[in-house]
Amino acid sequence: MSTKASKAKTSPERKRPEVVSGGATLADLLAVPALAGARVVPADANPDVPVRSLTLADPDAPPQRSSIVAFPDVPRAPLPSGCTVVLARVPPAEPLSVPTVVVRRGAPWGAVLADVAAVLSAGGGLHRAAEARDKFRRELLEGTGYPGLASVASDLVGAGVAILDDYLDIAAVTGLTESQERLLDEAIGRARGHGPASILGPFIEMELEDLIRFPIEGISDTVGVIVVWRPPPPDPDQFAVLTELGVACTLERARDTARMETEARLRGELIEELLAGEAVNRDSLVRRARNLGADLSGGAVAILGRLHDPHTEGRVITDQRLIRRFVQQAQATIGLSWPLSLVEWDAGQLLCLLPPTPEELREASGEEIEAAATTAAERLLGATRETVPGLALTLAVSRFTPDADRLGAALEEARLALSIGERLGRVGDVITFEETGTYKLLFQIFADRPDELARFYEQTLAPLVHYDEQYQTDLVGTLSTYLGHDGNLAATANTLYTHRHTVRYRLDRIAELSGLDISKTDDREKLSLGLKAMRLLGKRVAERDERDSP
Repeated sequence: MSTKASKAKTSPERKRPEVVSGGATLADLLAVPALAGARVVPADANPDVPVRSLTLADPDAPPQRSSIVAFPDVPRAPLPSGCTVVLARVPPAEPLSVPTVVVRRGAPWGAVLADVAAVLSAGGGLHRAAEARDKFRRELLEGTGYPGLASVASDLVGAGVAILDDYLDIAAVTGLTESQERLLDEAIGRARGHGPASILGPFIEMELEDLIRFPIEGISDTVGVIVVWRPPPPDPDQFAVLTELGVACTLERARDTARMETEARLRGELIEELLAGEAVNRDSLVRRARNLGADLSGGAVAILGRLHDPHTEGRVITDQRLIRRFVQQAQATIGLSWPLSLVEWDAGQLLCLLPPTPEELREASGEEIEAAATTAAERLLGATRETVPGLALTLAVSRFTPDADRLGAALEEARLALSIGERLGRVGDVITFEETGTYKLLFQIFADRPDELARFYEQTLAPLVHYDEQYQTDLVGTLSTYLGHDGNLAATANTLYTHRHTVRYRLDRIAELSGLDISKTDDREKLSLGLKAMRLLGKRVAERDERDSP
């Protein structure tokens, strides 16, 4: 069963019958005071004709089962679907297929409709609503959540029930067959194809046979949908149950939201203190983390992540519905392999503290814990691609910090690695602090004194970049490949698909333009740092394919 999972801006209009009921008969209706003196046409009509609901004559009204339809003027065919009795002031001009109750002269419509509604409600809708309300209240008090509410609703309507949130993630489901589960998954998939801004509306309005979809209304918009495996529209009993279930779901959602906001605030305050480098008492930190379900007593690895739009550089992701769903997915994915971890979204970043709580890591070395955390980060990338379609998640992993009171340093390492990775174009990838190497030293210079790093670049790599741009050569690429192969000429030539003499010529040209001899250790170090400075400064040279070169 899919568990994909946001708030719809508008809720589709739905028509409701004026009154819902559980049922009565024609004889029961004729006994109400306001219908005293009424006559039935034809006079020999069956008094046991069932009546379950009351509605007004309206060509746009949805069909109802066993309804009494009130006509303000002369009743006429065709009658609404499901009509079993007609209520009118005058008899029909032509015989109808169902009995007509002709109200006595002078009887006010308000009294007639009120008395008929009272008879129907006493036998069904109001009684059914009260029964459902009582049962749902019990589930809310016992804290069984959406699964408990869905189970009660399934028993009341005698069919499978699913409760979906505003992104069509399944909050609870009960009583479904495999084929029904597949049908629901397919419908959710089609609705999501409309885009995140309109996902709930298309699902509710989609044509699906044998499925009642009942919106869950919040204070100002639709916050979810109830799905029942019964042919629409709901009969009065079902409507009463679904109305009460919608109210119960709204209350459960409000309780969940309050709890999550409180926990998020506490997590945010804890992580904010760590990020700010404030001195945090170890015992206090461990205790506060445990109250949030995390065990940081043995230290942790820090992971920071940021969502990017690959098509719009610098775009800030502000869709709270999408962010909430993404964080829920991240918490679920991390929680599977890293119990007692801390996962939070703060100031546009995903923050994770992964303690060595998995059994297999309790006696592991720091390197093994870091490797496991990197694997978890890669797994998170894969798990959240469908959660944030069109966006890229970049994650940075710190070294393992065994001291709880030094976790601020771990978060700082992850922050530095993330910044470096983004500068190097590693969007949508996992970057570890260890692999940043000398970049982290240069990045500090770049952050504090960018002009100094720019001058160093101008003194080392800039002449090569300008030459490549002017003559369409590949001196920068050759230098990078040569240094990457530790000065191995043959390996460089193989990688570049060119002859060693060509590589040697280019190296000589590099020395001529930069004034640095790549065969000398100090000069080679300067050129290597110049490459890194170029990347941190965002300088790029168009790559060329040597196989297409003359």
